Amino acid sequence: MGKAHVLNEIAEQADGDIYLFLDSDTLIDGDGESFLEVIAKEMEDADIIEVKKGVIRDTFLAKITSYDYLSFNLTSWLFSKKIGKCLGVNGAAFAIRKETFNSLGGFGKVICEDLDLATRSFIGGARFKFIDEVAAYTKVPPSLREWFNQRKRWGIGSALWFKEYFNLLKRVLREHPEVIMPSLLSIFPALPLFLANLIVPDDLFIKMIYISLILLSTKTSLFLPPTALTSTTISTLRNLLIMIGSLAAYSAIFSLIARRFQLPFNPLDFIIYYFTLAPLWFFIIVTSLIKVYVKRKNIEVDWKV
Repeated sequence: MGKAHVLNEIAEQADGDIYLFLDSDTLIDGDGESFLEVIAKEMEDADIIEVKKGVIRDTFLAKITSYDYLSFNLTSWLFSKKIGKCLGVNGAAFAIRKETFNSLGGFGKVICEDLDLATRSFIGGARFKFIDEVAAYTKVPPSLREWFNQRKRWGIGSALWFKEYFNLLKRVLREHPEVIMPSLLSIFPALPLFLANLIVPDDLFIKMIYISLILLSTKTSLFLPPTALTSTTISTLRNLLIMIGSLAAYSAIFSLIARRFQLPFNPLDFIIYYFTLAPLWFFIIVTSLIKVYVKRKNIEVDWKV
């Protein structure tokens, strides 16, 4: 909220028709002049622009966190191509017309001021564009503890945003499932496993696998040993198969996303991300939603000033 106030004050004193917001720890590729030229050119038919994001890969934590930013890029690209408006931007690097910024009243006094501003621009019909001709690289917190504190802040901010704009989000999901569903699945790789464990009955899955193996055993004796083994280990096998299948699918998808946006992809780093940061980020969001809807007051936030 303090950050939003400062940004609004700076914007009031700024000249020009386009505001470019960059975090202090964000680096841009190429020279500043060419970066600004691309922004100015692309703003000719847009009101708000999201710049392709990467991370400064100076630590191992930064390397595995980079896959979050791949999903952010994909989401922005989908909104740009399919809807032409945005529900959120990453405030590390984005541009907005002065007229649009002022008509929206600037940044709101909320935790995720960039997310809130973009959502209000969606409501106001502002034209959105995602560009990848240039890129901005943001700094990842240097330690897991600082990363966790940052994500807790983002989690509470996102949960409050979700509650504030719930009716709008329902409408957008209903009207544009082809955008919202891929976005959710890419931002939260832990979501399919969570839903599978929550929805698919263990007994049903076990019976399907067991009956299939028995039927296959009638065709060839090669399936008799695995059928016998499965009779005692099928619950473990179920979870293993779902996990391997989900990991393989996400690895392939994120590899393609990285290639599309010309950003690095390392299979080993992604596996570590998939089993550590991805589920941790997902459950931070889940617990934040519960806090916002149940606790409502006295929610502690590690503020960024």
